[in-house]
Amino acid sequence: MRKLLYLGSALLVLLTFSCKKEGALLTVNPNTSFTATVKASADSVGLAPANDNDSVLTISWPAVSYSSDIAVTYTLQLDVPSDTVGTKGWAKAQKFVAGGNVLNYKFAGKDLNNLLQSMNRFSTTDLVFRVLSDVDQYNGSASAIPTIYSAAISVLVTPYLSNLFVPGAYQGWDPSSAPILSPIPGHAGIFEGYVNIPGTGNQGFKYTNAPDWNHINYGDATGEVGGGALTTDGLAGGLSVAGGGYYELSANLNNLTWQTTLTTWGIIGDATPGGWNNDTQMTYDPVKQVWTVTAVMKQAGSFKFRANNAWSIDFGIDNSGNIQYADNPLLPYNPNLNNLTVPADGTYVITLDLHVSQKYTYSAVKQ
Repeated sequence: MRKLLYLGSALLVLLTFSCKKEGALLTVNPNTSFTATVKASADSVGLAPANDNDSVLTISWPAVSYSSDIAVTYTLQLDVPSDTVGTKGWAKAQKFVAGGNVLNYKFAGKDLNNLLQSMNRFSTTDLVFRVLSDVDQYNGSASAIPTIYSAAISVLVTPYLSNLFVPGAYQGWDPSSAPILSPIPGHAGIFEGYVNIPGTGNQGFKYTNAPDWNHINYGDATGEVGGGALTTDGLAGGLSVAGGGYYELSANLNNLTWQTTLTTWGIIGDATPGGWNNDTQMTYDPVKQVWTVTAVMKQAGSFKFRANNAWSIDFGIDNSGNIQYADNPLLPYNPNLNNLTVPADGTYVITLDLHVSQKYTYSAVKQ
């Protein structure tokens, strides 16, 4: 077990106080302290959906003996090492009240994973824990006996990235049936995907990190339409876009920001009817959730999919035949992609399917 610097010491106090029963006196042990180190059930924990409901980490500690008749409340604190030093050390710590004379606290997998996401931690994180011991006053007033602090211990925790769900007015505010934004591979904490939001006027929605309202839901922190800052305050208002359409939605949970882009799609290139100067527009099918176009294509040329007749969001193809972003404001430019081609001249039904986040596909079927 790795141990950090002892961050607090027991104060040696000799106090007497009156209990409810007049004349009864209790003497506090002047040598009170944690008599042994706090312990963790593991030095490192790897989280996964499969252990969501399991107890994955138990923090335990020895009792502090003030006297035989004093009730003691133990509180577990959790933080990252950088926030436990200096004059404001532990000020941002998460607190978990274990209760009167309870000597351990257990974390379920899903609770620990949600906790790290709420702290904007999406990769292996060093967490530190310490325990506070407090004597309860019988009348509810502040205790005259100082808090006793344990030494801190450290545990490495690796979270898993859950998806973000997008419930909104357009689908009845139901997280369980909402579209999903998945994390972008290689970019921890950044989520992106496409959602068709029908209707006119402002359309409200939220992001949740589970298919329910019982976990984290991200609302609007700044009142902006179409993008801005997120908040984890579950009572905050929803996000919104200015009208219906087919949107690229994204969330960066590292800095709690979100953005949207209203899109239409087309194909462009010397394999297409419009060449490299004019997009051949595609049509969205809301039932099949795909974009399609029937076009006369040339085998000798090549083409790309691009949004909004501009080189801001566009797809090329990798060496494995998968479409990948060549350009996207969320990502660095990818120069290692090829253009798409067709195997022979002819009329093709070309389909672009973006409805499964991070699993974008296309097809070109000769008629």
